[in-house]
Amino acid sequence: MVELDTEIENLESDGYRIVDVIAGDIKVTKELQYIVDRIIEQNRGTFYTDLLYRLTGERFLEPEAKQLWQEILQHKYIMSEKFGRNVGIRVAALDYLENIKKLIQMPKIIEESEFRKTVKLAAIDPLTQLYNRRVFIERVSRQITNCKQSPDKCEIFSVFLLDLDGFKGFNDSEGHNAGDLLLQEFAKLLISSVRKEDLIGRYGGDEFTVLLNRTDKFGAKKVGEKIREQVRTEFKQINITVSMGIAEFPADGKTFYELISNADELLYRVKEFGGNKVAYLKDIGIRYKQDGERAGSVSCVGDFNRWNKQYGRMRFDEQSKEWIFDGKFKPGRYRYKFVINGTKWIADPNSKENVDDGFGGKCSILTAGFE
Repeated sequence: MVELDTEIENLESDGYRIVDVIAGDIKVTKELQYIVDRIIEQNRGTFYTDLLYRLTGERFLEPEAKQLWQEILQHKYIMSEKFGRNVGIRVAALDYLENIKKLIQMPKIIEESEFRKTVKLAAIDPLTQLYNRRVFIERVSRQITNCKQSPDKCEIFSVFLLDLDGFKGFNDSEGHNAGDLLLQEFAKLLISSVRKEDLIGRYGGDEFTVLLNRTDKFGAKKVGEKIREQVRTEFKQINITVSMGIAEFPADGKTFYELISNADELLYRVKEFGGNKVAYLKDIGIRYKQDGERAGSVSCVGDFNRWNKQYGRMRFDEQSKEWIFDGKFKPGRYRYKFVINGTKWIADPNSKENVDDGFGGKCSILTAGFE
């Protein structure tokens, strides 16, 4: 993972000071502007308060601090014009707030490293030292936006949602300190299980998220199984396992919330089946080959689409002469039937497993497992 404070340090090692960038003393490149935008976004509501505190050691309410910052920038411009050279933002801020506004006396200059610490706290979960929920969402959303803007450069990726099985009971019985230590150890395990280019976040409570770059759901499943087995082995003495749901971009969602919603549904299904499993949406094709005259329409309907004939519309493949329904299925057992020309209901003649449909007929059974 490349943390935000690391990005800032990399820029500053090249001669850029973040406060000077924000003040406009340095020509802003796209990279610099991106860092500035992230700092402002991640500190929304306290950004200008923190900024002036780092410069002067005094705290102001955010609306007042924002107004003062604009006035300081104007004062900086006036001073620079007067002296015929660029006046630094610290000098301008202290002169304006002490000598003109009379708001501070004997100001204290705060080190730039303290400012970086504030930025880091806005991005990092303090318990696990992983990215927090907001930063994870922002990173994945930005990656999706880049894909939409440059489709030719877009690469597949997968998102995990992980939840520790048995954590609540452990936390209640052993105490919050023990629960915190468990979360920290699990975070270390996740870091050791993925590549540096991948992204790990704490989504909330005992839920974690992972972004695997250039990895489809099948490759992600292999990584997930490795993590699952490590957790089962290392936390065996305290009866802790892990459940996971995986969603692949763009096959399983074209926005962050579509991806995380699918991963969350899969995680819930894993919990229903007892946990300690890894699940992804199964791409399943159901086929129906009709004898005799071709039907005008065929639908494949069942409890996976609420028996809705419109949602189950099948397409006719001219080459194979088959009706085909392509669907994405969570693990489980599903009943289904074919509807011919909107009125005739029949079971799948190729299905090896059927159940009573409650009307004297048969429903076919589809099983989508965890393998």
